[in-house]
Amino acid sequence: MIPKALHAFCLIVRRGSLAGAALDLNLSQPAVSRLISNLEKEVGFQLFQRDRRTLRPTEEARLFYRDVERILAGLEQLSGIAEDIRQGAGRKVRVVALTRLANSILPIATKEFREHMPDVGVVIETHHRREMERWLTGHHFDVGFGPLPVEQMQLDIRPLGSKSAVAVLGPDHPLRQNDAISVDDLINEPLISLTPDTLLQQQINAIFSEAGKTPRPVLSTSSSLVAANLASQGLGYTITDPFTAFSISRPATVRKITPEFSMKYGVLTPAGAVSLPTTDLFVECMIRAFEEFGGTL
Repeated sequence: MIPKALHAFCLIVRRGSLAGAALDLNLSQPAVSRLISNLEKEVGFQLFQRDRRTLRPTEEARLFYRDVERILAGLEQLSGIAEDIRQGAGRKVRVVALTRLANSILPIATKEFREHMPDVGVVIETHHRREMERWLTGHHFDVGFGPLPVEQMQLDIRPLGSKSAVAVLGPDHPLRQNDAISVDDLINEPLISLTPDTLLQQQINAIFSEAGKTPRPVLSTSSSLVAANLASQGLGYTITDPFTAFSISRPATVRKITPEFSMKYGVLTPAGAVSLPTTDLFVECMIRAFEEFGGTL
């Protein structure tokens, strides 16, 4: 498939018009139309439906777009990879990290790394869990740090460590007197839940189920940090990881939860990648930062 046709396809999906894509590509509209027509013949299905002056992607096109965008992003990085090779391997460490780790322990690890290797650059990419696995398959990176389990088979995975979940409530909540908060303590409290497809919400449901209890959700969000900030406003409680609790924007009650359950994190590297001293050192720094992290408890 011609990269220019794929690029045109992505531009039309994002902009919703042939004219906008043609302008970005510095091509005529008929030329872009021919690219899309040839691409449709190649893939074997219709990509767009015309809706007045806009082009609306078909369901097949939306599915196709997810992977095309990832692959094109990988192609765009080739010049950067070549530049790294020209400068010599190991002069730059490309790191991808879960957002909650990037906002808590990654700066600590990066500081230690730079103290040991001040001449080596660090490029940091951050993503939420759902985006991270897809991103890893199509991008050049040296090491990643994220939640386990990971479904991608093109990765070598080793443990970074695990941390126990915490409950987050408003700063003046009566349960702030407790050293730990149990499921029984929370049963009559309003829950700020995560969307059902998140791993953390599935774990929350499991601990309530095992205790024979049913939580009382009143608010729901796809973001664990948003849930924690809502809880800090006294709107209910949420259960999250200590890294997210560390990033709350205002005072809150943060306590360990019982029964305890842990969230595991891993060190992710491209399958079969040659180990470099720079990457190894960064991993060592990250492991130390992870182990020493105490959060807000």
